[in-house]
Amino acid sequence: MHDRDRRILLDFVELCALPQCPICALVSKAELRTLQVYCAEGAGDEMRRADIRAARGLCVRHSDLLQQARDAMAAAVTAFDVLTNLQRDLQAVSQPRWRRRGRMTKPLPCPVCADVRRYDRAVCAGVVAWADQPELTGALATSAGLCAPHLRWIVAHTNVPTAILDAQHIAWSRLHAELAEFIRKRDDRFRHEGDADERDAWKRAWRTIAGSVVVADTKE
Repeated sequence: MHDRDRRILLDFVELCALPQCPICALVSKAELRTLQVYCAEGAGDEMRRADIRAARGLCVRHSDLLQQARDAMAAAVTAFDVLTNLQRDLQAVSQPRWRRRGRMTKPLPCPVCADVRRYDRAVCAGVVAWADQPELTGALATSAGLCAPHLRWIVAHTNVPTAILDAQHIAWSRLHAELAEFIRKRDDRFRHEGDADERDAWKRAWRTIAGSVVVADTKE
């Protein structure tokens, strides 16, 4: 196993302790790091800036993350680039009708989304490839399990190892039971019992159902 793969595996194992899909957690860290590096370079990555200009900005999620990176200068320079292009688009459609190009320029997809999807697929493939590693199977067995979107992608594109499916059965059965307990305690007859581990089961259930990051469609 390459050093980089080993680092990703160790990160994955560590993130299995969180109450969410460990692939989502790993990808979330990567996308935030991507924007932090971009800001740390003072928006000096010309290729990245060109991609953002062509996309006429970033998607809502990555625009928010760029602002969270708290580098006003990098965000301002990037916004200046994008707004310059948007003004050109506006000028093009503001011409007399006989000179008008038609609609505003159709933007390319968010470049950070494209990077995240590639990384996401690599991690999914890696989890399957590392399924024979004891530290991975052990951590996955006690984790919240994979979210439904990531499991669907893995099932559609790989030969899923039994160890991963077994871990999913355990994780989802446990979550299902906690949801049932949460619902039971909403009954007036049992309210006095108070909530325990199941108090946030409904939140964890929706993270499991929807995931926390955008996952490539299983038909791709």
